[in-house]
Amino acid sequence: MIPIALITSFTITLTLTPLVMKLMRKLGIVGIDVHKLSRPEIPEMCGLSMLIGLVTSSIILLSIQFNPKILTFTLTSILAAIIGIIDDIFTLKAKVKTALTILCFTPIAIMSMIYPNHIILGRPRAPLIGGFRLTIVYWMLIPFAIAVPANAVNMMDTYNGVMSGGCAMMSASLLASSIILGQWDEATMSAIVLGISSAFYYYNKYPAKAFAGDTGSLMLGAAIGSIAVLGRMEVIGITVLMPFIMNAFHSLRSIGGLLERGEISERPVKVVGEYIEANLNPKAPKTLANLMLRKGRATELELIKSYHALCAISSIMGIITALLMLVRI
Repeated sequence: MIPIALITSFTITLTLTPLVMKLMRKLGIVGIDVHKLSRPEIPEMCGLSMLIGLVTSSIILLSIQFNPKILTFTLTSILAAIIGIIDDIFTLKAKVKTALTILCFTPIAIMSMIYPNHIILGRPRAPLIGGFRLTIVYWMLIPFAIAVPANAVNMMDTYNGVMSGGCAMMSASLLASSIILGQWDEATMSAIVLGISSAFYYYNKYPAKAFAGDTGSLMLGAAIGSIAVLGRMEVIGITVLMPFIMNAFHSLRSIGGLLERGEISERPVKVVGEYIEANLNPKAPKTLANLMLRKGRATELELIKSYHALCAISSIMGIITALLMLVRI
């Protein structure tokens, strides 16, 4: 099932993305690549190709053998993508968008009641100590297990290929971790995410020809969060997502809460010629880019490589975490 999931999701996304790019440009749904002097117009909302790739791959797998986990994963991803589509078209307020993403845990909650023997909630696992049981506390936290990854990935989608490349690394880490732990359903879901994110990265990498929009970024974040929850791999999920979570935490903390881009008076970085440098204005959001560039300016490509290096480290740490889960003290 893993090869089928990987090949179909990759092929469908790779094939459809150019068609979606043409459609978005025709509809005038474009964004400005603000980190380039020429400020080119790039087709937005191209994450639709990833959505189609994910859904089609899941349908093929479900037609071969019905699996409640894959169905739950698919429904959660679709719900997040719908919120992204609405935001891409109408631009939701940041607090409204965040509140809506909290509702993305609904398919997991409902399906856990319908298929309690397949979807087990409230029993996360940790390295060295194994599984442990949470009851009321877990149900209070589970909405954020989807909303936090979705919004963290969304906030990281600012530089060419950072979000798609980072998600490809994280999903590869989850794929390896699932195989290590013998969780083949989660490995199959991770293969789907790896397929769509790596295929989209081909068009999204520097210099970007397509932007995913909130449609793609919210969906990928929710998909990764759902894999972690369904596989009782919450600790691994947090580990691989750490650069994204750190970026979101520092950004929100510095601006004092949830704000849309238009509501923020200062940008985290400044474009100076071919270089990007940190905006030292106290009102500027302290994103990872802002913090990294305080040591000195860099080209956009150099900054992207720094982001990818952080994602690679966190992805490797995720695999190490999975290996430690096999150890008991």
